[in-house]
Amino acid sequence: MLWLWILLAVVFLLLAACFGFFLIACLRIDRLTADLNKTLQRPVYRDCKEEILAGVHWMEQQLHERIYIRSYDGLKLAGDFFPCENARGTILMFHGWRGTPQSDFGCAINAYYSKGLNVLLVHQRSQGPSEGRFITFGIRESRDVHSWVQWHADRFGKEAPILLTGISMGATTVLMASGKPYTANVRGIIADCGFSSPREIITSVVRSTGLPEYPFVPIMGMYARLFAGFGFREYSVPEAVKDLKLPVFFAHGEADTFVPCHMTKTAYEVCGSPDKTLLLVSKAKHGASYLVDRDNYEAQIKAFINRCLGDTL
Repeated sequence: MLWLWILLAVVFLLLAACFGFFLIACLRIDRLTADLNKTLQRPVYRDCKEEILAGVHWMEQQLHERIYIRSYDGLKLAGDFFPCENARGTILMFHGWRGTPQSDFGCAINAYYSKGLNVLLVHQRSQGPSEGRFITFGIRESRDVHSWVQWHADRFGKEAPILLTGISMGATTVLMASGKPYTANVRGIIADCGFSSPREIITSVVRSTGLPEYPFVPIMGMYARLFAGFGFREYSVPEAVKDLKLPVFFAHGEADTFVPCHMTKTAYEVCGSPDKTLLLVSKAKHGASYLVDRDNYEAQIKAFINRCLGDTL
């Protein structure tokens, strides 16, 4: 009978470990982003901390307002709106996993604002001031994108043009959302270092720790279904973009060890848009393409925005 007790103990430890990994991946943990200075100590932000703080200071000096909407499932979602005088459109910006608009877009917000765009910084569900208990890696978040698009139509009219951008999980969010056709006023998508699906990114991270995909990822997926109400295989970016007709700008750092670059390459290859651009930055780590290749990135984004809005700047 000793072998049976040993087997039960191993199974229990495996289930407990997988539950812990699931909580780390999906459970809302506000203390991780409550203090911006502590957030910027993470390796992904450390090298650009001062530039992010300068961007945050710029945000604080601008006229802006906190916006709230209700999600399709009743959550109160928050966003920060920065109006631009004589704006020719609005860009909706979606941050990444356990990030904030300040940390993820502090370096780049003025680059969009200065191109004549209103800016809406969206706080993704289950993070920051937005309600929610679990992060769903773009599955539920993608439906929130359409709610924000509707808010914009209600406030500025159905014809007012919109661009969408996201970084990391934010990029996955706006690309997954395209699986449900956007309204005509959505003119283009900018997706920086997004991942393919919850299954793909969680498998990649698990393998990077030296653990095998099986049985860890399937058990984590079981917990996601039971407690967070979504499936790791429920949807993917390649499924969403295969019939996409909107202009899309993809960017990814080839030195990214967190979200492998091949995920963006695959999305670009299968994307059905007749106007799609792929910018790969050889020495850029996760989320750092803009910082490493700023001049080229800005030039390509400027051209992309002008194509989408049918205007020149």
